[in-house]
Amino acid sequence: MKRSLFVGLLILFVMFASVDVFAAPFYQGKTVRVMVGTSPGGGFDLWARVVGRHIGKHIPGNPTVLVENIPGAGHLIMTNQFAKATKPDGLSIAYVNGGLILSQVLGQPGYEFDPQTFIYLGAVNKENDIIAFGKKSGITALDKWVNSPTPVKIGGLVPGNSIDNMCRIAKEVLGLPTQIITGYKGTVDILVATDSGELAGGPASWDTMKANRKRALETGDMNIVLQCVATPLKDLAKVPRMIDLAKTDEQKRLIDIVVHLGNDYSRPFAVPPGTPKERVDILRKALQDTAKDEAFVGEINKMNFTLDPATAETLTAAVANSAKMDQATKAKLKEILFK
Repeated sequence: MKRSLFVGLLILFVMFASVDVFAAPFYQGKTVRVMVGTSPGGGFDLWARVVGRHIGKHIPGNPTVLVENIPGAGHLIMTNQFAKATKPDGLSIAYVNGGLILSQVLGQPGYEFDPQTFIYLGAVNKENDIIAFGKKSGITALDKWVNSPTPVKIGGLVPGNSIDNMCRIAKEVLGLPTQIITGYKGTVDILVATDSGELAGGPASWDTMKANRKRALETGDMNIVLQCVATPLKDLAKVPRMIDLAKTDEQKRLIDIVVHLGNDYSRPFAVPPGTPKERVDILRKALQDTAKDEAFVGEINKMNFTLDPATAETLTAAVANSAKMDQATKAKLKEILFK
């Protein structure tokens, strides 16, 4: 009897040991790439890299995580490539610019993807755009912009990008005297052009500004004159919001759709449709665990970034809601954002 029990236990031990030894996690020895649609150094790139430095330890098998920059057309080249040519094997993650989601909903040509089909993993932050001007422009506060006798030059990436959306809402909805110069590869390029005086200023995420122009903000060489958020950012309590300038119900509604709701799904991580569910579940949990990781949070705090996680379910619902617009509103937004 004892011998039989011993043999039975030995068989069970060998079975479980075999699972541990031979059923290695899928991600063991693999490389996961995080695709970013802008040039290095900007907000998307910085966030992707800090996530990439920590998420691998929360994925069973601890794969290598690399960030791949695919700049061009304000993230559109990367997003189209992600949708059309990325294998759904759980080894490629896109860090999507949410502004493109609204543009696709509005039916713009060249947007060769359906954001409703993307599988969202979650988010760790939001765009939280601001509009800043260099000291050379002479615009040190909002009233200087409002009362400018000539249109001021601000930089954009490509129509439909969230950065360009902020420019166009300022010009077309709020009537601020503005000349939009589009075609820059990323917000860092806009900031460099502002430093040189080529531009008066332009939009950027608040995290990008804090990371790249901290000294300029302290010396007054760069000034934040408007914030594009629903709730004032804690560091900018005295800076007016776009919604504060709205005088009509229509202006408020358009700002709410483009600026406020757009910010809710502005920076999701996603994998292509068809990615196996078990790998999706692994990556979703890994991103959630990363957002709570003490080392990750410590690095975010050291960079003076704003951690604002969102679950996959929240993002999926927000993207679905983005498509729920009547035709008249869609036509109006197309006129404003793509004129």
